[in-house]
Amino acid sequence: MSTWRDRARPLIAKVLRETEGQDEKVIKKALRDAYPWGQRAMHPYQIWLDEIRRQRGLKTTGPSKGKPKDVPPDPRQEELFDE
Repeated sequence: MSTWRDRARPLIAKVLRETEGQDEKVIKKALRDAYPWGQRAMHPYQIWLDEIRRQRGLKTTGPSKGKPKDVPPDPRQEELFDE
């Protein structure tokens, strides 16, 4: 069984290969025209957009919420549990 991402990946890669080196507007239009699942809404479309960001190197990965791991704990905070 394939996922939406599995289906989108080769289509997006093909469009990006065919439009390589062209103007940004041309690339975006080609990607928009290549969308295969009808209405641009809901989960399949979100996966399509996410896969475009991944393949174009526009998506950053890693923790996006919370404080960075290298920040020491606030000394004014009390420990709730003994270790």
